Amino acid sequence: MNLGCPTCPDQGTLGDAVYDAGMLIALADKSPARAFGRHRKFASSGRPVVPAPVVAQAWRLGARRVYLARALKECAIVCCYTAAEWHQVGELIGQAALPAKKRPDPIDGLVALTAQQIGATAVATSDPDDIQVYLDQLPGTRRIVPVRV
Repeated sequence: MNLGCPTCPDQGTLGDAVYDAGMLIALADKSPARAFGRHRKFASSGRPVVPAPVVAQAWRLGARRVYLARALKECAIVCCYTAAEWHQVGELIGQAALPAKKRPDPIDGLVALTAQQIGATAVATSDPDDIQVYLDQLPGTRRIVPVRV
């Protein structure tokens, strides 16, 4: 990650959780209380990290996005990845042992890579198995736990 760019957050403010689209969708739900509770817990140790493509995956029109927008103000949205990192994501999704009916997901791969890079302890997701498949391909990710939201 190129955290030195002017649009990316200060590395010193990053927490130890990374959000995938499932977490953002849960925060935009009609009843986001459970997701907001998890968000508060994650935010207590620093700003949860959200790769920018995850925002695009979850952002939709409608009144409910106000809840999501409120939560995103407390997150660190990371937008700058190098070409080498995108190549690594491609290799990662190519190596992952996905179930037969699952398609490779570069955004889930990016979430796993981001978690590894920041030394996260948790990935907030609606599908822990999907994230775990990608984490299994990365060294040093045994302590990262995919947490169902």
